[in-house]
Amino acid sequence: MNFRIALMLVILTLFSQLSIAQPGGNGDGLRSGQCGGSCHADASQNATSTAEISINTPSSTWAGLLTSVTIDVSDFPVDSESRILGVFLLIDNSGAQDRVMYDGWEIISDPNGGVNNYVETRLSSSTDTKQFTWILKSPETPGTYSLMGSIQHGGEGNQVPFHKNSEIIYFSLVSPPDNLPRLSENFEPPTTRLINEQTTITLLTEDVNHTQIEWRLEGGQTQVVEVVNGSFTLPAAINPGLIEWRAILAGEGPNQTTPWFQLIAHEPLFSVASSSMYFQGIALLIFCIGIVRRVKNFEPREKETWIQDPNFAIPQVNGEMSEHSFELRGDF
Repeated sequence: MNFRIALMLVILTLFSQLSIAQPGGNGDGLRSGQCGGSCHADASQNATSTAEISINTPSSTWAGLLTSVTIDVSDFPVDSESRILGVFLLIDNSGAQDRVMYDGWEIISDPNGGVNNYVETRLSSSTDTKQFTWILKSPETPGTYSLMGSIQHGGEGNQVPFHKNSEIIYFSLVSPPDNLPRLSENFEPPTTRLINEQTTITLLTEDVNHTQIEWRLEGGQTQVVEVVNGSFTLPAAINPGLIEWRAILAGEGPNQTTPWFQLIAHEPLFSVASSSMYFQGIALLIFCIGIVRRVKNFEPREKETWIQDPNFAIPQVNGEMSEHSFELRGDF
């Protein structure tokens, strides 16, 4: 019984430090801005972040075509222990139906190579500024639309979540002319690749007579690559990171430049066989149950009691005790 009580006290001690925030983050996903509070506990328990956040996009763009949206975060607080920063791309701060798809936007790629409006990244200790870029296909209907950025992160001890919104920006979508050079609706730019592998991309275009491709490493100089039969090749990445590229399209209509597409290189993912993991978990569970039952069934041996026989007498020879002629009786 004492062992079981001690084990329970140890478990309670390990889980005694409660935290409102989630130090490990929530992971990328399609989330409402209200998740900045409710995913942690209660939105009223949020604190205002000291970081600066701004959102940038062209003042006008073509309806139904691709565009880029960038969220800049600076002055990231140094007292954030986990250094995990979560970033939302939203249409407003209503907290309900505020994801971009509700206005007809389609996410082509997010800053992490997925198709989510919420992404997380872990900043290095020397980084307090970060840029996040989404590639979106704009709604088909011309008009005025709004977009907004939002961030969340932990603080010292990760006890309270911090949250902050950018200003809401408004811009116009304009109907494109019929002969506008453009990428085809069926073209899907790749977003991820493995390191040490070249990437060949085949463009699908409409009303285009000439194409020029530019690429650059993150923070590097712009390079030009040749397009052959509608395809071009980007160099392999030696280390994990990203390369950006864009197309300059010329035709009968006004020349167009696509947004910078991001191609993220990563190392091969480590895969774990789920069945093996389940079997190991079951084996560990059975082992723990056996240990508990062993401890429960263990009963210490009762203390032996010696009872003196009142008729017991040590024989004596000539008034002295004999070493060999006596009988020892009693209960053992």
